[in-house]
Amino acid sequence: MLFFTSDLHFGSDNSIKFNSRPFKNAKSFIRKTIKNWNKFAKKTDIIYVIGDFVDCHSENDKSVEHLSIVKKIKAKIILIIGNNEERVIKYHFDNDFIKFKNYCISLGFFDVKKDDFVDIDGNKFYITHKPINHRDDMLNLFGHSHKSMGLYKSFGFNIGCDLNNYLLYSENDIKDFIQRKQDIWDKDKNLKLI
Repeated sequence: MLFFTSDLHFGSDNSIKFNSRPFKNAKSFIRKTIKNWNKFAKKTDIIYVIGDFVDCHSENDKSVEHLSIVKKIKAKIILIIGNNEERVIKYHFDNDFIKFKNYCISLGFFDVKKDDFVDIDGNKFYITHKPINHRDDMLNLFGHSHKSMGLYKSFGFNIGCDLNNYLLYSENDIKDFIQRKQDIWDKDKNLKLI
């Protein structure tokens, strides 16, 4: 089974406050998230984290330390890098993606990619952190925008954790999104998606 999420910003108290997350602090968010993931995703499952697993804004922050959270998660984690991982790579890995990827794999990540493709029930998806990088020839799974863009876009689905009560989206959720899109939006060509 595949699962999806994005924009966790593990280790950031500012993200808890800025996104009005109902947690006391970053540590309580991490504990609850790990508990939920391990409850729903088994060892054989894959969780795609579509960017911003950690929070990084300067070379002095401790974002690299929060990558080790992966050791507490049962499922296989594929990390699609987001803008925060780009800063981790810049500040802590000499702008070397391969060096960062190898470090993450040594911690327990299953894989680290800049983007990816996945097939869900015969529908091919492009996976990218920033919605601006979407592809027009297929549906897209993306993050980056937190709640600001909502869940549905004409080109795909925002799978940010803030839109799903900090739970994972499953393959079945994505199938449901596809059906809703076909049933409602694709039938009414005059309906504009923001």
